[in-house]
Amino acid sequence: MIKSIVKNLILIVFFANLQNAFCYTLTSAELKQDILNKITPEIKAQVAPYSSDFKITIAGISQNPIITDESIKPNIEIISQNNGFLTNQYKRILVKNSLGATIKAFPINVQTQVFAHVLVASDVIQFNQAINESNTKLEKREISKYLGKTYSVNVSNMISTRNYPKGSIILGTYAKQKALVLKNSNIDIIFESKNMKIKLRGRALNDGAKGDRILVKSDKYNKTYNGIIKSENEVVVRI
Repeated sequence: MIKSIVKNLILIVFFANLQNAFCYTLTSAELKQDILNKITPEIKAQVAPYSSDFKITIAGISQNPIITDESIKPNIEIISQNNGFLTNQYKRILVKNSLGATIKAFPINVQTQVFAHVLVASDVIQFNQAINESNTKLEKREISKYLGKTYSVNVSNMISTRNYPKGSIILGTYAKQKALVLKNSNIDIIFESKNMKIKLRGRALNDGAKGDRILVKSDKYNKTYNGIIKSENEVVVRI
């Protein structure tokens, strides 16, 4: 009786090993690495305008291995299901055999952390206070939530449009150029066309930085015009 049981166990182990010899076991670690290898070039290209320093974290991969019915490694197909956020993406993973049949399918979440040296407040910066080298510094930070909104160099002639606590990242959405022309200041209004250029004295009706479009009024004709700030005392009106 005991000999028969042992014999059966040996046969079970033998056939199991024989079956495994014709199967490929895809481990969780191997699968994760394959996915990383496939998605890293795409993500690198996406974050390139902002930084070359990034870290990818994948969630949703089961720790259990995938056992196939073939001896060769299965193919990994990735379908993007982006939700509009570069640093937080959803993808669907398809594990397929050599015939293209899906062995396993599951979703994953791909989180990307982006790091860069950006401008931060070295001291408290109040609303409408100047932003310059005296109250800022460049520091390495994670900028995943602020892509395209940070400064990678020191700035000058900028004004804060919010309160910045010490250590906070300076954002372009909460900073503006310091006014080059002040409301009610005397300026030269330059009327320009292809073949003509006339200069009249006038008054600015708005504050504005270089390149801003503001309203101005001429002293001579008492008329209002729409012009572009060229310098500290010149506004150009195209005619």
